[in-house]
Amino acid sequence: MTPLEGVRVVENGLHLAGPYCGRLLAELGAEVIKVEPPSGESNRRTAPALGEDSLLFHYYNAGKKSVVIDLKANEGKELMYSLIRVSDVFVTNYRPSALRRLGLDYEKLKSVNQKLIYTSISGYGTQGELGDLPGYDPLAQAETGLMIANSPDGAPKVNAMSLDYAAASIAALATVAALLRREKTGEGEFIDIALYDVGVMYVFPWIAFEISGLLRNVRGSRLMVFAPYNVYKTADGYVMIAIGEDEQWKRFIKLIGRDDLMNDPRLNTVRERVRNYDLVDDVVGSWAIQIPSREVVRIVLEAGGAAAEVKRPISVLNDRFATKRNMVWKADTPVGQIPIPGSAIKLGRDSPPPLGRAPTLGEHTAEVLAGLGLSRDEISLLEKRGVISLGKGSIK
Repeated sequence: MTPLEGVRVVENGLHLAGPYCGRLLAELGAEVIKVEPPSGESNRRTAPALGEDSLLFHYYNAGKKSVVIDLKANEGKELMYSLIRVSDVFVTNYRPSALRRLGLDYEKLKSVNQKLIYTSISGYGTQGELGDLPGYDPLAQAETGLMIANSPDGAPKVNAMSLDYAAASIAALATVAALLRREKTGEGEFIDIALYDVGVMYVFPWIAFEISGLLRNVRGSRLMVFAPYNVYKTADGYVMIAIGEDEQWKRFIKLIGRDDLMNDPRLNTVRERVRNYDLVDDVVGSWAIQIPSREVVRIVLEAGGAAAEVKRPISVLNDRFATKRNMVWKADTPVGQIPIPGSAIKLGRDSPPPLGRAPTLGEHTAEVLAGLGLSRDEISLLEKRGVISLGKGSIK
Protein backbone atom coordinates (compact mmCIF):
# COMPACT_ATOMS: atom_id res chain seq x y z
CA MET A 1 0.00 0.00 0.00
CA THR A 2 1.37 3.40 -0.96
CA PRO A 3 1.17 6.33 1.52
CA LEU A 4 -1.23 8.42 -0.58
CA GLU A 5 -3.31 5.62 -2.05
CA GLY A 6 -6.87 6.87 -2.51
CA VAL A 7 -5.88 10.55 -2.58
CA ARG A 8 -6.91 12.45 -5.71
CA VAL A 9 -4.88 15.49 -6.77
CA VAL A 10 -5.93 17.97 -9.43
CA GLU A 11 -2.87 19.76 -10.81
CA ASN A 12 -3.17 22.94 -12.85
CA GLY A 13 0.50 23.74 -13.25
CA LEU A 14 3.13 24.64 -15.78
CA HIS A 15 6.90 24.41 -16.28
CA LEU A 16 8.60 22.96 -13.16
CA ALA A 17 7.48 23.80 -9.62
CA GLY A 18 3.78 22.92 -9.86
CA PRO A 19 4.22 19.85 -12.07
CA TYR A 20 7.13 18.54 -9.98
CA CYS A 21 5.07 18.89 -6.80
CA GLY A 22 2.36 16.88 -8.56
CA ARG A 23 4.89 14.25 -9.59
CA LEU A 24 6.15 13.89 -6.00
CA LEU A 25 2.59 13.26 -4.83
CA ALA A 26 2.17 10.71 -7.63
CA GLU A 27 5.33 8.95 -6.44
CA LEU A 28 3.68 8.61 -3.04
CA GLY A 29 0.67 6.91 -4.65
CA ALA A 30 -1.79 9.74 -5.27
CA GLU A 31 -3.90 9.83 -8.42
CA VAL A 32 -2.72 13.04 -10.09
CA ILE A 33 -4.98 14.52 -12.77
CA LYS A 34 -3.25 17.20 -14.80
CA VAL A 35 -5.76 19.68 -16.23
CA GLU A 36 -4.41 21.28 -19.40
CA PRO A 37 -5.72 23.92 -21.81
CA PRO A 38 -6.62 22.82 -25.37
CA SER A 39 -3.14 23.84 -26.56
CA GLY A 40 -1.50 21.77 -23.83
CA GLU A 41 0.66 22.80 -20.90
CA SER A 42 3.36 25.19 -22.16
CA ASN A 43 6.20 22.93 -21.08
CA ARG A 44 5.16 20.45 -23.76
CA ARG A 45 6.57 22.95 -26.29
CA THR A 46 9.89 23.87 -24.64
CA ALA A 47 13.33 22.57 -25.60
CA PRO A 48 14.81 19.99 -25.62
CA ALA A 49 12.16 18.04 -27.51
CA LEU A 50 11.69 14.41 -28.48
CA GLY A 51 8.81 14.06 -30.89
CA GLU A 52 5.94 16.43 -30.07
CA ASP A 53 6.69 16.88 -26.38
CA SER A 54 9.64 18.27 -24.43
CA LEU A 55 11.84 15.81 -22.57
CA LEU A 56 11.40 18.04 -19.53
CA PHE A 57 7.64 17.56 -19.76
CA HIS A 58 8.21 13.80 -19.58
CA TYR A 59 10.45 14.20 -16.52
CA TYR A 60 8.05 16.36 -14.48
CA ASN A 61 4.78 14.68 -15.48
CA ALA A 62 5.48 10.97 -15.31
CA GLY A 63 2.65 8.91 -13.88
CA LYS A 64 -0.12 11.50 -14.26
CA LYS A 65 -3.40 11.61 -16.14
CA SER A 66 -4.04 14.37 -18.69
CA VAL A 67 -7.46 16.01 -18.98
CA VAL A 68 -8.03 18.84 -21.45
CA ILE A 69 -10.60 21.45 -20.39
CA ASP A 70 -11.08 24.97 -21.71
CA LEU A 71 -11.28 26.80 -18.39
CA LYS A 72 -12.17 30.07 -20.12
CA ALA A 73 -15.52 28.59 -21.10
CA ASN A 74 -18.33 28.51 -18.53
CA GLU A 75 -18.99 24.83 -19.21
CA GLY A 76 -15.28 24.18 -18.72
CA LYS A 77 -15.32 25.91 -15.34
CA GLU A 78 -18.28 23.81 -14.23
CA LEU A 79 -16.46 20.63 -15.25
CA MET A 80 -13.47 21.75 -13.20
CA TYR A 81 -15.68 22.42 -10.18
CA SER A 82 -17.23 18.96 -10.55
CA LEU A 83 -13.73 17.48 -10.48
CA ILE A 84 -12.71 19.58 -7.47
CA ARG A 85 -15.77 18.37 -5.52
CA VAL A 86 -14.48 14.80 -5.62
CA SER A 87 -10.79 15.61 -5.13
CA ASP A 88 -8.55 16.05 -2.09
CA VAL A 89 -5.85 18.41 -3.31
CA PHE A 90 -5.47 21.21 -5.85
CA VAL A 91 -1.90 22.10 -6.90
CA THR A 92 -1.09 25.15 -8.99
CA ASN A 93 1.80 27.46 -9.78
CA TYR A 94 -0.13 30.00 -11.84
CA ARG A 95 -0.06 33.62 -10.73
CA PRO A 96 -2.82 34.58 -8.26
CA SER A 97 -4.38 37.08 -10.70
CA ALA A 98 -4.63 34.42 -13.43
CA LEU A 99 -6.31 32.03 -11.01
CA ARG A 100 -8.84 34.67 -9.99
CA ARG A 101 -9.69 35.36 -13.64
CA LEU A 102 -10.26 31.64 -14.20
CA GLY A 103 -12.34 31.26 -11.06
CA LEU A 104 -9.72 28.97 -9.52
CA ASP A 105 -8.69 31.10 -6.54
CA TYR A 106 -8.77 29.57 -3.07
CA GLU A 107 -11.98 31.22 -1.89
CA LYS A 108 -13.88 29.99 -4.94
CA LEU A 109 -12.60 26.42 -4.74
CA LYS A 110 -13.13 26.36 -0.96
CA SER A 111 -16.79 27.16 -1.60
CA VAL A 112 -16.89 24.14 -3.91
CA ASN A 113 -15.09 21.77 -1.53
CA GLN A 114 -14.64 22.79 2.11
CA LYS A 115 -12.15 19.98 2.74
CA LEU A 116 -9.88 20.83 -0.20
CA ILE A 117 -6.14 21.18 0.36
CA TYR A 118 -5.19 24.09 -1.92
CA THR A 119 -1.43 24.20 -2.64
CA SER A 120 -0.19 27.36 -4.33
CA ILE A 121 3.41 27.81 -5.54
CA SER A 122 4.32 31.20 -6.96
CA GLY A 123 7.26 33.56 -7.33
CA TYR A 124 6.45 35.85 -4.44
CA GLY A 125 3.47 34.34 -2.63
CA THR A 126 -0.16 35.35 -2.81
CA GLN A 127 0.12 38.40 -0.52
CA GLY A 128 1.86 41.75 -1.01
CA GLU A 129 2.86 44.02 -3.84
CA LEU A 130 4.99 41.44 -5.68
CA GLY A 131 2.38 38.69 -5.63
CA ASP A 132 1.34 39.00 -9.28
CA LEU A 133 4.82 39.31 -10.82
CA PRO A 134 6.07 36.45 -13.01
CA GLY A 135 7.98 34.04 -10.80
CA TYR A 136 10.61 32.03 -12.64
CA ASP A 137 13.33 30.38 -10.56
CA PRO A 138 16.23 32.55 -11.85
CA LEU A 139 14.26 35.71 -11.04
CA ALA A 140 13.91 34.60 -7.41
CA GLN A 141 17.62 33.76 -7.38
CA ALA A 142 18.36 37.28 -8.61
CA GLU A 143 15.96 38.94 -6.17
CA THR A 144 17.34 37.15 -3.09
CA GLY A 145 21.05 37.50 -3.94
CA LEU A 146 21.50 33.78 -4.56
CA MET A 147 22.65 34.43 -8.12
CA ILE A 148 25.61 36.44 -6.81
CA ALA A 149 26.29 33.85 -4.11
CA ASN A 150 26.53 31.20 -6.85
CA SER A 151 29.45 33.03 -8.45
CA PRO A 152 30.84 35.68 -6.09
CA ASP A 153 34.01 36.25 -8.12
CA GLY A 154 32.38 36.30 -11.56
CA ALA A 155 29.20 37.06 -13.48
CA PRO A 156 25.91 36.23 -11.68
CA LYS A 157 25.08 32.56 -12.22
CA VAL A 158 21.89 30.50 -12.06
CA ASN A 159 22.05 27.47 -9.77
CA ALA A 160 20.30 24.76 -11.84
CA MET A 161 16.66 25.60 -11.01
CA SER A 162 17.31 24.69 -7.38
CA LEU A 163 14.53 26.94 -6.05
CA ASP A 164 11.89 25.33 -8.27
CA TYR A 165 12.84 21.85 -7.05
CA ALA A 166 13.05 22.96 -3.42
CA ALA A 167 9.75 24.86 -3.56
CA ALA A 168 8.04 21.83 -5.13
CA SER A 169 9.44 19.55 -2.45
CA ILE A 170 8.40 21.90 0.37
CA ALA A 171 4.95 22.21 -1.20
CA ALA A 172 4.60 18.42 -1.35
CA LEU A 173 5.69 18.14 2.29
CA ALA A 174 3.20 20.82 3.34
CA THR A 175 0.46 19.07 1.34
CA VAL A 176 1.06 15.74 3.07
CA ALA A 177 1.08 17.55 6.45
CA ALA A 178 -2.23 19.24 5.59
CA LEU A 179 -3.75 15.89 4.60
CA LEU A 180 -2.61 14.44 7.92
CA ARG A 181 -4.13 17.35 9.85
CA ARG A 182 -7.37 17.03 7.87
CA GLU A 183 -7.65 13.47 9.16
CA LYS A 184 -7.77 14.96 12.67
CA THR A 185 -9.86 18.10 12.07
CA GLY A 186 -11.87 17.43 8.91
CA GLU A 187 -10.81 20.85 7.60
CA GLY A 188 -9.16 21.89 4.34
CA GLU A 189 -6.11 24.13 4.09
CA PHE A 190 -4.53 26.89 2.03
CA ILE A 191 -0.79 26.44 1.42
CA ASP A 192 1.20 29.42 0.14
CA ILE A 193 4.73 28.56 -1.07
CA ALA A 194 6.92 31.30 -2.63
CA LEU A 195 10.14 30.81 -4.60
CA TYR A 196 11.32 34.04 -3.00
CA ASP A 197 10.96 32.59 0.50
CA VAL A 198 12.91 29.50 -0.51
CA GLY A 199 15.63 31.74 -1.99
CA VAL A 200 15.91 33.62 1.30
CA MET A 201 16.36 30.27 3.08
CA TYR A 202 19.09 29.27 0.62
CA VAL A 203 21.03 32.54 0.77
CA PHE A 204 21.36 32.78 4.56
CA PRO A 205 24.73 30.94 4.70
CA TRP A 206 26.15 33.60 2.37
CA ILE A 207 24.64 36.30 4.56
CA ALA A 208 26.54 34.70 7.45
CA PHE A 209 29.77 34.73 5.42
CA GLU A 210 29.29 38.42 4.63
CA ILE A 211 28.51 39.35 8.26
CA SER A 212 31.63 37.52 9.44
CA GLY A 213 33.86 39.04 6.76
CA LEU A 214 34.57 35.70 5.07
CA LEU A 215 32.78 36.52 1.83
CA ARG A 216 35.86 38.33 0.51
CA ASN A 217 37.72 34.99 0.55
CA VAL A 218 35.17 33.16 -1.61
CA ARG A 219 36.59 31.99 -4.95
CA GLY A 220 35.08 29.68 -7.55
CA SER A 221 33.40 26.73 -5.86
CA ARG A 222 34.78 27.37 -2.38
CA LEU A 223 32.42 26.73 0.51
CA MET A 224 33.45 28.72 3.55
CA VAL A 225 32.29 26.30 6.25
CA PHE A 226 35.64 24.51 6.44
CA ALA A 227 38.69 24.04 4.23
CA PRO A 228 39.37 22.36 1.92
CA TYR A 229 35.78 22.31 0.66
CA ASN A 230 36.37 23.00 -3.01
CA VAL A 231 36.86 21.61 -6.51
CA TYR A 232 40.43 20.85 -7.58
CA LYS A 233 41.92 20.04 -10.96
CA THR A 234 43.61 16.64 -11.23
CA ALA A 235 45.82 15.03 -13.84
CA ASP A 236 42.74 13.83 -15.75
CA GLY A 237 39.77 15.87 -14.56
CA TYR A 238 38.36 17.48 -11.42
CA VAL A 239 37.55 16.29 -7.91
CA MET A 240 35.39 17.80 -5.16
CA ILE A 241 37.20 17.51 -1.83
CA ALA A 242 35.79 18.07 1.67
CA ILE A 243 37.96 17.73 4.78
CA GLY A 244 36.08 19.11 7.76
CA GLU A 245 37.88 17.90 10.89
CA ASP A 246 41.31 18.77 12.24
CA GLU A 247 42.33 15.12 12.65
CA GLN A 248 41.30 14.40 9.05
CA TRP A 249 43.47 17.29 7.86
CA LYS A 250 46.49 15.98 9.80
CA ARG A 251 46.06 12.49 8.32
CA PHE A 252 45.66 14.01 4.87
CA ILE A 253 48.83 16.13 4.92
CA LYS A 254 50.78 13.14 6.23
CA LEU A 255 49.47 10.95 3.38
CA ILE A 256 50.49 13.51 0.75
CA GLY A 257 53.97 13.90 2.23
CA ARG A 258 53.54 17.37 3.73
CA ASP A 259 54.65 16.70 7.33
CA ASP A 260 56.21 20.16 7.29
CA LEU A 261 52.71 21.60 7.64
CA MET A 262 51.75 19.46 10.65
CA ASN A 263 52.23 22.25 13.18
CA ASP A 264 51.71 25.27 10.94
CA PRO A 265 49.53 27.64 13.04
CA ARG A 266 47.80 28.88 9.87
CA LEU A 267 46.39 25.39 9.25
CA ASN A 268 45.94 23.84 12.69
CA THR A 269 42.19 24.46 13.11
CA VAL A 270 39.11 24.59 10.92
CA ARG A 271 38.73 28.34 11.38
CA GLU A 272 42.39 29.07 10.67
CA ARG A 273 42.25 27.01 7.48
CA VAL A 274 39.18 28.95 6.36
CA ARG A 275 40.98 32.25 7.09
CA ASN A 276 43.95 31.00 5.07
CA TYR A 277 41.98 29.37 2.25
CA ASP A 278 44.48 30.51 -0.42
CA LEU A 279 47.21 28.53 1.31
CA VAL A 280 44.93 25.49 1.67
CA ASP A 281 44.04 25.64 -2.01
CA ASP A 282 47.72 25.90 -2.95
CA VAL A 283 48.61 22.85 -0.83
CA VAL A 284 45.75 20.69 -2.09
CA GLY A 285 45.76 21.97 -5.66
CA SER A 286 49.51 21.52 -6.25
CA TRP A 287 49.21 17.91 -5.05
CA ALA A 288 46.00 16.95 -6.88
CA ILE A 289 47.14 18.24 -10.29
CA GLN A 290 49.85 15.59 -10.39
CA ILE A 291 47.73 12.46 -10.01
CA PRO A 292 44.55 10.91 -11.50
CA SER A 293 41.15 11.71 -10.04
CA ARG A 294 40.56 8.21 -8.71
CA GLU A 295 43.80 8.32 -6.74
CA VAL A 296 42.89 11.73 -5.32
CA VAL A 297 39.56 10.33 -4.15
CA ARG A 298 41.21 7.25 -2.64
CA ILE A 299 43.71 9.24 -0.58
CA VAL A 300 41.16 11.76 0.70
CA LEU A 301 38.86 8.91 1.76
CA GLU A 302 41.76 7.15 3.46
CA ALA A 303 42.35 10.33 5.48
CA GLY A 304 38.71 10.25 6.60
CA GLY A 305 37.56 13.09 4.37
CA ALA A 306 35.05 13.01 1.51
CA ALA A 307 35.68 13.29 -2.21
CA ALA A 308 34.02 12.61 -5.54
CA GLU A 309 35.04 12.86 -9.17
CA VAL A 310 33.32 15.62 -11.13
CA LYS A 311 31.35 13.86 -13.86
CA ARG A 312 29.29 14.90 -16.85
CA PRO A 313 25.51 14.83 -16.28
CA ILE A 314 24.87 12.19 -18.95
CA SER A 315 27.15 9.74 -17.14
CA VAL A 316 24.29 9.12 -14.68
CA LEU A 317 22.44 7.12 -17.35
CA ASN A 318 25.09 4.39 -17.23
CA ASP A 319 26.13 4.74 -13.60
CA ARG A 320 25.89 1.44 -11.73
CA PHE A 321 25.02 3.15 -8.46
CA ALA A 322 22.21 5.17 -10.06
CA THR A 323 20.87 1.94 -11.54
CA LYS A 324 21.10 0.13 -8.20
CA ARG A 325 19.21 2.99 -6.53
CA ASN A 326 16.49 2.84 -9.24
CA MET A 327 17.22 6.45 -10.14
CA VAL A 328 16.99 5.94 -13.91
CA TRP A 329 13.75 4.53 -15.29
CA LYS A 330 12.87 3.73 -18.87
CA ALA A 331 9.50 4.92 -20.13
CA ASP A 332 7.78 3.78 -23.32
CA THR A 333 6.48 6.82 -25.22
CA PRO A 334 4.88 7.32 -28.65
CA VAL A 335 8.35 8.17 -30.00
CA GLY A 336 10.17 5.30 -28.33
CA GLN A 337 11.78 4.50 -25.02
CA ILE A 338 13.31 7.40 -23.06
CA PRO A 339 15.11 7.62 -19.71
CA ILE A 340 13.35 9.51 -16.93
CA PRO A 341 14.55 10.25 -13.39
CA GLY A 342 13.47 7.78 -10.74
CA SER A 343 12.15 8.62 -7.30
CA ALA A 344 14.45 9.92 -4.57
CA ILE A 345 11.82 8.77 -2.04
CA LYS A 346 12.87 5.46 -0.55
CA LEU A 347 10.45 3.84 1.89
CA GLY A 348 11.98 0.42 2.49
CA ARG A 349 9.78 -2.35 1.09
CA ASP A 350 7.16 0.17 -0.05
CA SER A 351 9.42 2.42 -2.13
CA PRO A 352 7.57 3.93 -5.11
CA PRO A 353 7.48 1.74 -8.22
CA PRO A 354 8.35 3.29 -11.59
CA LEU A 355 5.68 5.82 -12.58
CA GLY A 356 5.70 5.12 -16.29
CA ARG A 357 5.53 7.73 -19.01
CA ALA A 358 3.96 11.18 -19.02
CA PRO A 359 0.47 11.31 -20.57
CA THR A 360 -0.26 12.43 -24.10
CA LEU A 361 -2.44 15.53 -24.34
CA GLY A 362 -6.01 14.73 -23.29
CA GLU A 363 -5.27 11.03 -23.00
CA HIS A 364 -7.52 10.57 -19.96
CA THR A 365 -10.21 13.20 -20.58
CA ALA A 366 -12.92 10.67 -21.44
CA GLU A 367 -12.00 8.35 -18.55
CA VAL A 368 -12.05 11.12 -15.93
CA LEU A 369 -15.27 12.74 -17.18
CA ALA A 370 -17.00 9.38 -17.33
CA GLY A 371 -15.95 8.91 -13.70
CA LEU A 372 -17.77 12.17 -12.92
CA GLY A 373 -20.96 10.63 -14.30
CA LEU A 374 -21.00 12.14 -17.81
CA SER A 375 -22.46 9.95 -20.52
CA ARG A 376 -20.79 9.14 -23.81
CA ASP A 377 -23.15 11.52 -25.63
CA GLU A 378 -22.47 14.34 -23.17
CA ILE A 379 -18.72 13.92 -23.59
CA SER A 380 -19.03 13.90 -27.38
CA LEU A 381 -21.11 17.08 -27.30
CA LEU A 382 -18.56 18.85 -25.08
CA GLU A 383 -15.83 17.87 -27.51
CA LYS A 384 -17.79 19.24 -30.47
CA ARG A 385 -18.23 22.54 -28.65
CA GLY A 386 -14.48 22.77 -28.01
CA VAL A 387 -14.89 22.66 -24.23
CA ILE A 388 -12.77 19.53 -23.94
CA SER A 389 -10.35 17.53 -26.05
CA LEU A 390 -10.09 13.79 -25.98
CA GLY A 391 -6.67 13.61 -27.57
CA LYS A 392 -5.92 10.00 -28.24
CA GLY A 393 -8.24 8.87 -25.46
CA SER A 394 -11.42 7.02 -26.27
CA ILE A 395 -14.99 7.21 -24.98
CA LYS A 396 -15.84 4.00 -23.15
